[in-house]
Amino acid sequence: MAREITRRLYPLHAEAAQQAAELAARQEAEESGRRAVAEAVAGALPGARLEEQYRRTRVIWQHDTRPPGEHGPVQVDSVTVLVGASGEGVQAEASGRPSSVISMLAAFAQAARE
Repeated sequence: MAREITRRLYPLHAEAAQQAAELAARQEAEESGRRAVAEAVAGALPGARLEEQYRRTRVIWQHDTRPPGEHGPVQVDSVTVLVGASGEGVQAEASGRPSSVISMLAAFAQAARE
């Protein structure tokens, strides 16, 4: 009886174990790619922080544009980048003073031409 159970169930167990191993390997590769891109983005934005989410990483950078010691309304330039599951795509959002955002976009366009 035990031999019959083993004969019938072992192939199913082996197949399930193989599928689980393949899935784990894909997830590890995906996470590794995402981590590499997120770290590169954070490296380009000094002081950025990373927030891990399920299969995504958010990179947040904020800069107070006031000179040190100056009081008054806070003006913050910020960039938020969402790195997709495998790191093959990113989505960026920039906000702040028009001059800052325009210069960020100009730098982006210049890099795209190179």
